Amino acid sequence: MVKILSIKVGIIGAGPAGMASALYLKRSGLDPVLLEKSAPGGQVVSTFAVENYLGFNEINGADLSLKMFDQMNYHKIEYKTFDIKDIIKKDSKFIVTNGNDKLEFDKIIIASGKRRRKLNLAKEEKLKGISYCAVCDGTFYKNKDVAIVGGGDSALTEAIYLSNICSKVYLIVRNEVRAKESIFEKVKAIKNIEILKGEVSELVGINNLEKIILNDNTSLDILGLFISIGGIPNNEFINSLNLDLNQGYIKTNEKMETSEKGVFAVGDIRDKEYYQIATAINDGVIAALSIAEEE
Repeated sequence: MVKILSIKVGIIGAGPAGMASALYLKRSGLDPVLLEKSAPGGQVVSTFAVENYLGFNEINGADLSLKMFDQMNYHKIEYKTFDIKDIIKKDSKFIVTNGNDKLEFDKIIIASGKRRRKLNLAKEEKLKGISYCAVCDGTFYKNKDVAIVGGGDSALTEAIYLSNICSKVYLIVRNEVRAKESIFEKVKAIKNIEILKGEVSELVGINNLEKIILNDNTSLDILGLFISIGGIPNNEFINSLNLDLNQGYIKTNEKMETSEKGVFAVGDIRDKEYYQIATAINDGVIAALSIAEEE
């Protein structure tokens, strides 16, 4: 006879890692609750094309996220829109609050991921025409000249996406291209993508972006600037837990356990070497099985 447990596990973040944790916990007879402040899927939602996920030669990130969330609904996994401000440990419980409401859990899995890093330039927050998601905003610049900043897989993938919409795409790389060779070869073969070495030093415009100035004084007349230069861990709500961190990322052992008993960390918030959808799911599965093993 299968033993049905009624432990409440709070999963903070409904990206691939969080949803993988929820699925495996549910199938283990546990009672997970997914908490997410925005749309489920995490950064996968804003990914134009996923080409390295097993089972799909290529799939749009939003479509992949939807398939994952459909699985949550199929298994009747509880989901709440909840913008977490703090986690407080009280006796053997963890109290999660959004500033008004409180939720109590026996265990916590932190799967909050990371957000896009900014250039931190004057006018970056004020000018229209600055974006951190080509898939979200690319269509606003149909037949226009744009630029994208970054040299990793995400930046080059977004440059490919924009090349199908925009007249001209400047790809601005600070040092060397760090993307996979296969993606880099695709970019080099696209005629309306021009790769420039340098850094954006100034944003020009009154209300709307009109041009950017590079550190070598090169001036580019563009209407849209897309920034894809990595991420910052979403860890603002964990201060009360006093977890061991490395540059803001949460340290764990091989079971995804943190320095605080009962708290696990998975996905892009975790301190690790590789940040991929597949490794995020792996983290989520391990955390769930580690919790199930304890019960």
